[in-house]
Amino acid sequence: MHSDILTRGNIYKSIILYAIPIIIGNSVQQLYNFFDMLIVGRIIGLDALAACGATGPIFFLVFGFIFASTQGFTIVTAHKFGEKNFDLIKKSYAISTILSVIIAIAVTALILPLSYRILNFLHTPKEILELAHTYMYIIVAGTLPLILYNLLACIMRALGDSKTPLYFLIISSVINLCLDLVFILEFDMGIAGAAYATVVAWTVSDILCYIYIHRRFPELRLSVDDFRFSMDFLYRHVKIGLPMGFQLCVISLCTLVLQSGINRLGTNAVAAFATAIIVDQIFSQLYIALGSVISVFTAQNYGACSYERITEGVKKGFILNIGITLFLAALIVLFSKPLIEVFIENNNLSIIRLAQETLYVYLIFYIFFGMIMVLKNTLLGLGLAKYPLISSFFELGIRYFIIDLMLEKFGYIGVCSIMPIGWIVGFSIMLGAYLYEKRRLTI
Repeated sequence: MHSDILTRGNIYKSIILYAIPIIIGNSVQQLYNFFDMLIVGRIIGLDALAACGATGPIFFLVFGFIFASTQGFTIVTAHKFGEKNFDLIKKSYAISTILSVIIAIAVTALILPLSYRILNFLHTPKEILELAHTYMYIIVAGTLPLILYNLLACIMRALGDSKTPLYFLIISSVINLCLDLVFILEFDMGIAGAAYATVVAWTVSDILCYIYIHRRFPELRLSVDDFRFSMDFLYRHVKIGLPMGFQLCVISLCTLVLQSGINRLGTNAVAAFATAIIVDQIFSQLYIALGSVISVFTAQNYGACSYERITEGVKKGFILNIGITLFLAALIVLFSKPLIEVFIENNNLSIIRLAQETLYVYLIFYIFFGMIMVLKNTLLGLGLAKYPLISSFFELGIRYFIIDLMLEKFGYIGVCSIMPIGWIVGFSIMLGAYLYEKRRLTI
């Protein structure tokens, strides 16, 4: 099997070495999204760009559920890797594949017939409705290759390999961008070409990932016997995966609550916030990568019964979180204005100022977001997905109930502050849950 770097040796070194490919991969994904939208906007037109953007909240909700669920299924795989129980690793791989296929079929069957209604419910402008529907329909129809690609990448990470998924992500992104140009420029397929390019790239990545796993990990070559498993083992996967998926759904609702408050403040506020969020998403990839490492680190060491190493991992994760926050603080103070001006012309000073204020508010509370990522992923690695789900509901509730008050009392900054306030609530719940489980499991 693959590397046990996370269960042995220096913890700082283990976490950082495992995290670097994830950080690069997340950055590649952000860069790909930028160029993909650039091609659509510049070649097809602004209506096509707006149509892609109109599907964003839908894809964030649906695909967020898919990504989180598959990651949750493979937490059990990481447990069994830590135990060095190769028979159950194969059965976990088989179960995760079955569950992923079921989710893909269910999502496709549910969303496709309702696609027009969903777009109308979100008040998609009539002039871009057909374009948005075309793009959404093709992408959702390609849910199966997407979820299989994510599953295979998560399987490799669960076995301690975070580099290979990066390589396939880069290959997929290059294929996607090349096909964008071919389908749009050569075949004149418009926005449908951009969607087909994405689905084809996912499919090619599936094939490459499967071939690699089949050759690199002969122990993972599935047989009929691997699909014979107990209901209890199946339930262990569902108990972790589905709550993780639903948690991402609740987080997406938090985003909609926040956006509803921003929308009430006018066009300048919407433009400023949208720009600040683009920059924030780039910066937050460091925290997300740290969380991804912590979940696999915890899962493998839990399987190996290395409980003291898990608690040390939490401490080291907190220290790394402080380092990340100080690094981002320097970037925001020194470069927030130039970064914002990449998206907004420098004569729109009021919008630039609002966007900077958003980043400053987030910066003050980033430390809590980072600690949430450490604690949440530690609990997920232990197989305790219920706590992050409960926490996300509390975060949604506090944001929903205070948004009108914050809007009335403090205006734009008040609305921006409801996300960090949710982080503080989430951190409090996560810390309490971790301390309780630490004592209960004598970790």
